[in-house]
Amino acid sequence: MSTETVLIVTTSYDEAPEYVGSALDCYGVPYFRLDTDRFPTEIRATFDPQGELSICDGSKRIKGTDVKSVWYRRSTVPNLPDGLAPGVHEFCERETRAFLEGVLPTLPSKRWMSPLQAIWRAERKPYQLSVASQLGFKLPPTIVTNEVPEVQHFAVTRQLIAKAVSAGYVKSPNGNQAIFTSAIAESDLDNLSGLVLAPVTFQELVEKSADIRVTVVAEDVYAAEILSQARDSSRIDWRATDDPDIAHRPHDLPLGLENLCRSLLDQLGLAFGAIDLALTPDGSYVFFEINPSGEWLWIEDQLGFPISESIASWLGK
Repeated sequence: MSTETVLIVTTSYDEAPEYVGSALDCYGVPYFRLDTDRFPTEIRATFDPQGELSICDGSKRIKGTDVKSVWYRRSTVPNLPDGLAPGVHEFCERETRAFLEGVLPTLPSKRWMSPLQAIWRAERKPYQLSVASQLGFKLPPTIVTNEVPEVQHFAVTRQLIAKAVSAGYVKSPNGNQAIFTSAIAESDLDNLSGLVLAPVTFQELVEKSADIRVTVVAEDVYAAEILSQARDSSRIDWRATDDPDIAHRPHDLPLGLENLCRSLLDQLGLAFGAIDLALTPDGSYVFFEINPSGEWLWIEDQLGFPISESIASWLGK
């Protein structure tokens, strides 16, 4: 494979690189897709600390010096053969993860969407909430805690919702099950014993007229208004909607808020971010969270936002 190649780190079931790859093809920029679930059983790699990284997928091979930019989209555990002893399976997963996390930062390219350490840091919700607050975003009253009395005291004057501190899912034999943001009933406050097992994020329930999803690609900002308040299932968390065709429309953010979104990415060291806001009946905006690897395909499909082109353009520069 020629030099000046874009490296896309993702998974085999991720559709987003297909959209961006098509845009890169239009720009005449070659790319190499590293599906992390296919490594090491299908994809091969060699690293020499005095030389460089080499990755091979069938007839395609890329060297570290070929990489002009990196799109770190996501990674997952490898597809290992069935029948491995549990300890061996865990060891192979751990070694594979350690290899990828150790060699990718050695790539000479400095153009990352986004750097690994920046993504890992930004994924920590307490940290991103702190940064957003310091920058001037409006946040709902929030505590993250495993202390029952703190929650009960916090709830005295407000209706609360609860959400996960990190990724909102639980692994099960049937796959990952989503944990959506949910309202806390008064009766729930007498049964918070589960807090001894893990802390939870509690926030004051925000009255919304709509949810706003802001996708930021470097300097480009795309805002979608999600009409979440039309159905009970999506009022608190629009992802829990029972309407697969929940309505969206383009939304004009105030320029000051656009710039604040760009500043948040700069502060977090990110080149991409999907920001969730609430639009309140009085016209103000409330920050919920930022996902440094958030989804956006459905917005591009519904509203025609050229997000794929923006990503490809940034990677191809």
